Order: sequence, then C-alpha cells, then structure tokens
Amino acid sequence: MLIFPLGGFVYRVDFSWVQHLLGALLLCCATLAAADGAYKPSGSTARDDTLIFGIHPYTNPQDLFEAYNPIARYLENKLPGTKFQIEASKDYADYEAKLAARRFHFAMPNPYETLLSLDHGYRVIAKMTPDDDFRGLIVARADKKIPAPRDLAGKPLCFPSPTAVAGTMLPMLYLADHGLKIDKEQVRFVGSQFSSILNAYSGDALACGSTVRFWRLWSRDNPDKAKEMTVLWKTEALPHNGIVVRDDVAPQLAQQVASTLAGMDKDKDLDPKQFKADQAHFELAANATYKPMLEFLKRYEQALGLPGQMKARSNTFK
Repeated sequence: MLIFPLGGFVYRVDFSWVQHLLGALLLCCATLAAADGAYKPSGSTARDDTLIFGIHPYTNPQDLFEAYNPIARYLENKLPGTKFQIEASKDYADYEAKLAARRFHFAMPNPYETLLSLDHGYRVIAKMTPDDDFRGLIVARADKKIPAPRDLAGKPLCFPSPTAVAGTMLPMLYLADHGLKIDKEQVRFVGSQFSSILNAYSGDALACGSTVRFWRLWSRDNPDKAKEMTVLWKTEALPHNGIVVRDDVAPQLAQQVASTLAGMDKDKDLDPKQFKADQAHFELAANATYKPMLEFLKRYEQALGLPGQMKARSNTFK
C-alpha cells in the first residue's frame, strides 16, 4: 500500500491487485507453456530404459502414432520387460538429423534413409513387406487421355516431395526412362501423397505421383473420388522400409525384435483391427537387402540428378 498527501487529503493506494494480476498472468503463461509442450513427438521425456523407435515422417505425427503405437504395444506384450516409445519427427530433415545423432534405438527409415543410417552405426534387421507395395504410380483423372509419358511434356505434374522415394523418385525416373524430358518448371512438390492425389483429382495437375500402398488405402477411404481417377503406369519395386537397430543395443534383444516383427502377420492372436494401414507385415533382412536401392540412386543421379540434400550425402553410398 502507498500513502501520500495531496491537496490536504491523505490518499491510500492499494497495489495488492497488481500482485494478483501478475500472479494470474504468470499462471496463465505457465499453463500455456505446459499446453504447448504437452505434445512432444521428440520423445524427450522417455524413461531411461525406454527404447525409442523412430518412424520416418511419411505422414503427420498423429496418424503415425495411431499406426505404429499398436506395434510398440505388441512388442512389449511379446517381449516382457521392454518399453518402446514411438517417436515422430517434424520432417525428413529432422528425422535424418536424429539418425545422424543416433537418437533412436530402433528405427523404420525409408529405403534411402536405411542406407543413410548404416553410416551412423545402425544395421538392418528386418523390413516391411511386401516389396510390391513399394512401387510408384503415376495417377491422373480418368477423363484425361494420356496414351504415353511423352504426352505429359510441358504439363503440370505434382509429387509429394523431392526425396520421397516411392511417391516421387520412382515415378519421375519411370517417366524419364519412357521418353519424357522433365522440365523442372512443370513439377510441383506438394508435401504429401494425399495432396498430390487431390491436385490431380481437382485438375490442378494433369498427373501425380503416388505409391501402391497409399493409393490402395486412399481408394478404400474415398471410393467415389477413386472412380474418377485412373492409374496410368506402375514402376518397378524397391526393397520396402527397413527396420534398423543401433549398434549398442544388445544383439539378443535386436534379434528378438526382428523375429517378433517378422512373425506378426502369422500370429493368430493378432487383432487386425489395430492395423488399418496394413502396417503389420515384416520379414527378416540385412544390410545387403538394400543393394537395389543403391543401384537405383546411381541410376537416378545419371538420369535426373539427385535432389540437393541427397547429392550432398552421395559419398556415403559409394
């Protein structure tokens, strides 16, 4: 309280309300900070004994957690005493930085990042399957008549991102191998396979890149739209997403995880309702499994030139 005389009067000013206001503001800020930090894909609050399982960010974090948390719980159930935490990343650059920093105990990188991880002390123990799902597609509206890849010359095309192996790189190499001279000005990268397909559906692009697996799931969830679309061409297959383990994880545990994943789709007690994105299919694999991916990158570099972020790391794969 402040007391002071003025004009023959004594004034008492109580500033306790300021203290209350400041307290309320501080509480509000703390609450907002807590809310902002409540969702942390980085997994920084994991227990010391938690095994961090990093999934490459092919979709948004929420969908990724919904798809792969059941796998983490399955592993915990089959391997008593273990604790797995699925970790998302904000984008591919963030994910690849975590691989380089050896953040993950286990990870599921795409085929390119699987090769990348080998340079940071990881090794391949399993992979997703079937490889037939790891093919690219070129998709367009059914009412567009496009007899051959050359007919796409100068027309707007869209793809998920420059480094998306199945959704972008396989389709672009297919087009180049079949006579289309791709002008960079005609290509737009729209961030996701979902956006890629919608751009072709709306007519903003004449054709788009997608993958066998995503197209199957999108068609299932959007049957009416799918009837208006058609698959123009399908690319070759590459080895599917890898499962890698850090070199300081106990070999026995690594083998148990690999064997458990490889046996998932043969488990009679498995609840298929938990795996709506067909993500419960794995098989055993090794580093040598990804030799076809290495050859693909060399072909892509010769035909189209690797994306900048890949070219910078190309020495890793020689």
